[in-house]
Amino acid sequence: MKHFKSGFQVMGALALAVGCGPSDETLAQQQHAVVYGTDNRMDVHAHPDATLRARAQQAAVALVHPGFIDLTDPNHVTFPGPTLGAGLNLCSTERFWSDPRAAFCSGTLIDDDLVLTAGHCVGNAAECADTYFVFNFHRTGEGVLHPVTSQDVFTCGAIVARQLGTVNGQNLDYAVVRLDRAATPRFTPAPVRMGNTALGAVQNVAVVGGSSGTPIKIDTGGSVRDARSGTLDYFVSNSDTFPGTSGAAVYETAQHTLAGILVRGYGVDYVDNGGCNVVNVCPETGCTGSESTYVYPALKGVCTELQNNSTRLCTGMPPAPVRPASAFGYTTSDTYDATQNTVDRTYTLGVGDVIQANACGLPDFPATGYPKLRLEDAQGNEVASSFDGCGFKLRTGAAGTYTLRAGCDYTDSCSATVDVKVTLNANLKRGTLPFNLVNTSSGTRKTANLNVTLTPGQVLDVGTCGVECANATGDTLMRLHDASGTVVAENDDAFGTCGSLSRIVYQMNVVAPSVKYQVRVGCFQNTRCSGTAAYVIY
Repeated sequence: MKHFKSGFQVMGALALAVGCGPSDETLAQQQHAVVYGTDNRMDVHAHPDATLRARAQQAAVALVHPGFIDLTDPNHVTFPGPTLGAGLNLCSTERFWSDPRAAFCSGTLIDDDLVLTAGHCVGNAAECADTYFVFNFHRTGEGVLHPVTSQDVFTCGAIVARQLGTVNGQNLDYAVVRLDRAATPRFTPAPVRMGNTALGAVQNVAVVGGSSGTPIKIDTGGSVRDARSGTLDYFVSNSDTFPGTSGAAVYETAQHTLAGILVRGYGVDYVDNGGCNVVNVCPETGCTGSESTYVYPALKGVCTELQNNSTRLCTGMPPAPVRPASAFGYTTSDTYDATQNTVDRTYTLGVGDVIQANACGLPDFPATGYPKLRLEDAQGNEVASSFDGCGFKLRTGAAGTYTLRAGCDYTDSCSATVDVKVTLNANLKRGTLPFNLVNTSSGTRKTANLNVTLTPGQVLDVGTCGVECANATGDTLMRLHDASGTVVAENDDAFGTCGSLSRIVYQMNVVAPSVKYQVRVGCFQNTRCSGTAAYVIY
């Protein structure tokens, strides 16, 4: 599936030439929507539905990169760059030929300072920070743009909620962005369709958003082809949509409530007509339609993050699951295995403290994509990562400030809630075993034994060296047996780190509530050894 994001490849980097408008991807790179039957797009001023005009004037938002907006004069904001026709080499007979091209995505004001758009339009905090949210980007008459001032231009405060991927069987694509300031009362949020129900078959819908980067358009010629009532993640319509329409509002025309977010489409948007391009046209029942994420999953997501603290959006929503105080949520993309565009948290740890992080252990906060976690010390050295699973556990060897960097696999998009547990060294379970042994036949008889119980995920660090309070003379060896007597770990000479002494580090991953183990300490061959074995469980 492909997205409608205009101006650069979805999730990719934006490369802009001075004086150029948002460029469409080559047809091999990105497929876009088309016109179905008659082109029903209309400028806001020309549309006969007064309520939809009001929605466009009061709630529609254009997402614009800095290179395509000139804020030099706060009383007269302009949009430099070529026209739609010049930028896309359209034939002179094509509609909207003289429109400016500025927006790469669309959005809708749904609360005082919250804008709803597509998840692929704002992949991470860096992308959001590189975006202006512009109101009043529409025409008030033929060839006349509504004046835009600095009061109509907002920046990104934060990404409040976002999904781009499959969550519990639903294919979702949405983002809710908090603006740098409230847009009300200057603008009015659009009413949102409440309830987790499917739209009706062939129900009429209206799309209000940009089109190939142009000023806001209204299309009321679409109807629902597939409501996907079994999954309620997105619906398919034959709306006339183009690059730049991603994130646009899709309204039920009967109630004028926002029912979906335009996110995907298929086909080629413009085709060659002998030296210039024209709109590609599909039959009303042809091609594959435009796909729009239902608004309810986005409402559920943002109300979870807001703990239902929005009268406008969350009244009547089910109780929001509570994220543990030790956890934090994040959403991002293009992190190259958690090396950039990460969401970071810092922790001050002492010697021997334990930090444990898990990105997929909370059922009420499922992860999407492939979360990746890295833990770096104060010098920026990686000391732990989640690349072999959902998380990691580390007992620190040095005191200092550690940075947890939450990201995604390679250039993918992902979201997750990371549960972080820190246990101080003083609170760890520990113990000692004095021994004075001889003739143990390399630890097969007359051993000093210690019983311990571990739960899944716990680590046993036990040794005659390398562990607090451990010391010994002679040549020791050590084995760890499970309840059946099977040796599950053993060590002699501690991997060369403690001379002839021994140390075992074992993580319990047996599927059981708990398992009893026995540590057996002996001497090499029939020599004598003595001292204190010590252990720490974390």
